[in-house]
Amino acid sequence: MLKIKDKRAFIFYIIAVVMLWQLGVTIRELCIDSYAQISTYNSSIASFIYAKNTGGAFSLFEGHPYLLALFALIVLGALVLYVYKRVTFEDKYKILALVFFSSGILGNLYERFTLGYVIDYIKLNFVNFAVFNMFDVMICTSVLIFIFMVLYEDIASLRAKNAKDNP
Repeated sequence: MLKIKDKRAFIFYIIAVVMLWQLGVTIRELCIDSYAQISTYNSSIASFIYAKNTGGAFSLFEGHPYLLALFALIVLGALVLYVYKRVTFEDKYKILALVFFSSGILGNLYERFTLGYVIDYIKLNFVNFAVFNMFDVMICTSVLIFIFMVLYEDIASLRAKNAKDNP
């Protein structure tokens, strides 16, 4: 039987994932709605457009949205199980990264299941880069948080080792 590691952490995780996912849905609607003022925004930095993406990042696995959805569903299930069994409320940065990662996956997963594709709408005008959405930004943000966590832990362990070696 599965035993929860920290009920507060799990409840916070679930609530935060749903709230961040809904924020991403709201931002998407504002960016692609032809009646919303933000949809007409166009500058040298970014434009909001409407693009259907049946692939993954940079259109990988184009034309196989349900294969990507199945993979995302497995990853999301593993993340929920990991938070349920392993994460404590004191792991604040880990929870933050997992919330961003899970929300991004959930947002793209929901669109793949309901639409058969993901709606991308942010186009950077100052560089030749793929069109993306807020859920992609959430996933990338989570990766950056994880990278900073690993670097911080490595630096902290090096400092502890140096303090031990040089009293």
